[in-house]
Amino acid sequence: MNWFWNEAVPYIEVGGVAHIIYIIMLFIIFGIIYRQRYRFAGRLKGVYIVFALLGIMHQLMITSWYIFETGYDLTNALPLHICRVVVWFIILQPFIKSVWLTDAIFFFGLFAYGSFALPIAIHPPFHFVGWTFVLLHSMNIIYPFVIHWTTGWIPTFKGALQTFGLFLIYFAVIFIVNGWVDGNYFYLNDRPFLHDMADMPYTILNAVGTFGIFMLGLLLSKLLLKFEKRNY
Repeated sequence: MNWFWNEAVPYIEVGGVAHIIYIIMLFIIFGIIYRQRYRFAGRLKGVYIVFALLGIMHQLMITSWYIFETGYDLTNALPLHICRVVVWFIILQPFIKSVWLTDAIFFFGLFAYGSFALPIAIHPPFHFVGWTFVLLHSMNIIYPFVIHWTTGWIPTFKGALQTFGLFLIYFAVIFIVNGWVDGNYFYLNDRPFLHDMADMPYTILNAVGTFGIFMLGLLLSKLLLKFEKRNY
């Protein structure tokens, strides 16, 4: 078996060594970026370009793997998992240059924290897809911080409401696509938990839970901002 490339390489275990390695990698990457935070002010164009290029690199990497290893199986290969949607927002942001899009990147990107906390169907760090996992989810998490340090942007309740409206559109799209291609986008079919719950309550719980995640992310961001002001 080609342990670097093969789809059949076993997934990591939650709480296992590989899981801990991923968390350590995130902290290292964030720590490096954090130490450089004062350098970002006034360099928005460069930030946009660098992150867009990283986003394109990620999409090329994961799409190539799906094509050559799985024959681009539509059940998982479409760029509809929410963290991949965030990367498309990042790629488009240099052209749109919208505060609202930054809000969407932040709130949608909150799911990346869950991916590090509870990695589901994730390949190990030595696997090619493991590399794409680190790149994808690190971008989701770090991008809003960098934009804050660059422009002073902060998440708002209005931004949360607007993003939740966008999420409902996204949710409707993946619900339809899952039915068409027997997919598992947003883990609506192959569930990580609540396996015995009926489909409709589970779907409603996902929507309500997402709004709760947005509110929790907004609250924690306010606490972080207060801590940041004390340090200044």
